Amino acid sequence: MPISRVMSRLGLLVIAMSLFSSTTTAQASPPPVIGLFTDYGWDDPYVSQLKGVILTINPNARLLDLMHTVAPFDIAEGSYLLEQSAEEFPAGTIFVAVVDPQVGTDRDPVLLQTSKGKYFVGPDNGLFTHVVDNEGFSRAWKLDKPEYFRPGSTSHTFHGRDIFAPVAAHLADGVDPDRMGTPIHTLLLLPVKEPTFAGGTMAVEVLHIDRYGNVILNLSKGSEMAAKLKDGNLVKISVGKQNYSGPLVKTYGDLEKGQLMLLYGGNDLLEIAMNQGSAAKELKVEPGTVILLKP
Repeated sequence: MPISRVMSRLGLLVIAMSLFSSTTTAQASPPPVIGLFTDYGWDDPYVSQLKGVILTINPNARLLDLMHTVAPFDIAEGSYLLEQSAEEFPAGTIFVAVVDPQVGTDRDPVLLQTSKGKYFVGPDNGLFTHVVDNEGFSRAWKLDKPEYFRPGSTSHTFHGRDIFAPVAAHLADGVDPDRMGTPIHTLLLLPVKEPTFAGGTMAVEVLHIDRYGNVILNLSKGSEMAAKLKDGNLVKISVGKQNYSGPLVKTYGDLEKGQLMLLYGGNDLLEIAMNQGSAAKELKVEPGTVILLKP
């Protein structure tokens, strides 16, 4: 056989193997994203320490900052914001969630897998309430295997760095959750207040105030109660002894600057808003405030 033909076949084999290797690499799934959600803020080294611990354990980790400006210690608002922040992410995403005023006490560190296949690592203090309500409960583990914690002693005041971040790093590296904790069947959930209707008046609660001063309420667009509000109709708004009013509209620009309105935001929750102004400042409300609405 001429040598040129042998070389030609070898060359084709090398090319084929190279193409197979490139295709296999291209098809390999990237590691899951680890989203960080805390009340740590940006003025201290805490967020950087979380990232450093994760990357030390798992250099291939993909890190994403979701939010670090949750109101300190506010588990209820944190629960709402966590669910909203995690909603659009795909199955397999891992979230390190820390709003933990009871850090170091007898509350458990846990890992949750939702029915949508996402993972949440954090304290069992009610922070996962809205996540469970929205995505369902699949499995959970009490994190009690110190070999998967940060090497060295575990601080009583920084479980985000010493427990939650390391567990997320190992999970993203393919470690089975059953190796990192003991299965549990329930989590601590906060009481979720539903809007009520009596005597022609709705009682709703403020879930969150965004940076624009929009007052986000616990009334969803598709609910039976929401049907009592009609587009364009004026709604009486009562906060304590103070009364206001505004129409139900489609978007912020439907009224003149400085006017109060009600509308459904991108998350299909009812908001009280003000065109280019702060409805929260006008109404003097905060998360947890009860507002009365009379259609």
